[in-house]
Amino acid sequence: MRMFRKIAVAGTAAAVSTVLFAGTALAAPSYAEGLVVSSSGVKVRANATTTSRVVGSLGPWEKVRLSCQVQAKWVEGNNIWYRLHGQPGWVSARYVHNYTVVEWC
Repeated sequence: MRMFRKIAVAGTAAAVSTVLFAGTALAAPSYAEGLVVSSSGVKVRANATTTSRVVGSLGPWEKVRLSCQVQAKWVEGNNIWYRLHGQPGWVSARYVHNYTVVEWC
């Protein structure tokens, strides 16, 4: 039988908790998770604007990792853009649904 333990470590501003599973710490990811919700995919831009150069693309229904978000150029009623985690570029939140909280840049 495996034992689960939870320990709390006090930080300067708030308490931080770490969950231990069988002696190994499970750290929270440093990114948010999202999904491309456009059936034609989405262009990845160098900056958070539609006039910025295209540096790549993501396919329809592709899972993505998001580092942070900013308010920028409006795209079909949405002015939020996400910075991709682990690769350069930005995508409009109009075409990507976040499943976890995305921090502000």
